Amino acid sequence: MALRTGGQAIVDSLRSQGVTHAFGLISVHMMDVYDALYEARDSLQLIGGRHESAVAYMADGYARASSKPGVCFTSTGPGAANSVGAVGEAYHCSSPVLNITSNSERELINSDRGGLHEPKDQLGMFGSVTQWSALVPCVEAIPDHVRQAFDLFLNRRPRPVELEIPTDVLSHKADVQPAPAVQRTRQQGDARLVEQAARMLAAARKPVIWAGGGIPSSEATPDLLRLAELLGAPVTTSYGGKGGFPDDHPLALGCSIGGRVYGRNPVFDFIESCDVALVVGARLPYRATIGVGLKLPPNLIHIDIDGGVFGKNYQPAVAITGDAGAVLGKLADSLEGKNVARSESFAMEVADLHRRVKQVLRESGPNQQETMEAIRGVISRDAIIVADPTAPGYWATRGMPCYEPRTYLSPHGWGGIGFAFPAALGAKVARPERQVIVISGDGGFQFNIQELGTAAQYGIKVVVLVFNNGAWGVLRDRQRDYFGGRYYATELKNPDFVRLADSYGLPATHARNCRDMTAALQDALDKDEFRLIEVDISRGFAEFV
Repeated sequence: MALRTGGQAIVDSLRSQGVTHAFGLISVHMMDVYDALYEARDSLQLIGGRHESAVAYMADGYARASSKPGVCFTSTGPGAANSVGAVGEAYHCSSPVLNITSNSERELINSDRGGLHEPKDQLGMFGSVTQWSALVPCVEAIPDHVRQAFDLFLNRRPRPVELEIPTDVLSHKADVQPAPAVQRTRQQGDARLVEQAARMLAAARKPVIWAGGGIPSSEATPDLLRLAELLGAPVTTSYGGKGGFPDDHPLALGCSIGGRVYGRNPVFDFIESCDVALVVGARLPYRATIGVGLKLPPNLIHIDIDGGVFGKNYQPAVAITGDAGAVLGKLADSLEGKNVARSESFAMEVADLHRRVKQVLRESGPNQQETMEAIRGVISRDAIIVADPTAPGYWATRGMPCYEPRTYLSPHGWGGIGFAFPAALGAKVARPERQVIVISGDGGFQFNIQELGTAAQYGIKVVVLVFNNGAWGVLRDRQRDYFGGRYYATELKNPDFVRLADSYGLPATHARNCRDMTAALQDALDKDEFRLIEVDISRGFAEFV
């Protein structure tokens, strides 16, 4: 074995787990890590961001687009704290992000002696937004801690991990080698329960499938397609599952989102009329299900890698803990030998609903839906769309057709604003051959507007659609609709986004209508360049044409 510093042991361990990219913001406490990254720069590329929140979002976008864990580097105290919101988004979206940070020297940790950047219980700070946080006590412990993090990412529900290393450990040397790479082992699910679920599905008159983020996480789209086609069962996706089932498939019902700002989704009424529902890889969060009046049939089959999600909002008749792809494959195998033919009337009802879902979108928001379809008509089938929680982003979640897994990324867990732009940069680093499109509002874009410098410095070619209405538009609409038009704290004084991008040497343009927007988008994609397109929706998104 060779003597390695703690910083070198971290980089060696990451490379052993197959890490080729990471995101970070350099700090005095992390200098030994960055020196090790310099040594490894030919095999592990670092993207240096401008804010710790942004680099954590970049790691999240990288993970969601690539199927590999995303890695970010932060630093003791304020640097680590700056990343907590973004790590929390990854936690609630079940995204595998590894945040490697530092802490004070071992003798100063939680001592309140006033060390540089000394935090108070940094582990506790991360405890609410990670599945595991650990203080690594010595160089020799680094390889096993990194390996355990990747085992959690690959073989449990993929949620963030935070590892913090005292700054004196980072510079200390020891004889240490990286641990071997973690292998993925797919939980197969209880065979007895799988067979029980297969019998329920075979006997169903009107089955429906609700597919969540566990489908892309498990790479389970082929298994889902096979099962849906065997059953003739329509499929609706959750926020996180969007793209996990192709929206142009005859059995696709689109995103299940409905209620509140979205209005009634006709899929809700259909689900309530079904006699068996199969929910796979989805938490069924309150705000998107029972909180907006969704009723699920009593014959509910729930499959998830995390058994802790069962029974939170709906009590399943059958609950199967296991990998989505593995369990769906077993279900399909079992059903191959059973009579699962559906009535012709059911097939006609599904086909009619498939058409009606599109019709309702066009009726409830004709200009909004026309905008989404115009964007979709320009970009490639496998383009990655990254949306913020803004009026256009909300509409994209419901109305933007998606056809492949890992092509629609949004902060669907916590709903934090400012996700889209840095996450898109991470996605583009992960998939440089793909088109990556940002859908953001003017307010949300300014959360991480400083990352224009990162895009310019590293040549990251995303296209950013900034829908500018000079306000926190969703909240201003609520003040109009529910508070008698008493507008307060929702107006924004914005920069000229085009001139700002230009100051970084980045191409940018204004668009005042849908035609201008799609022409600029097409031009940017044809030229394969970064482009910021400031879209004027000053009259409101509903009036944009």
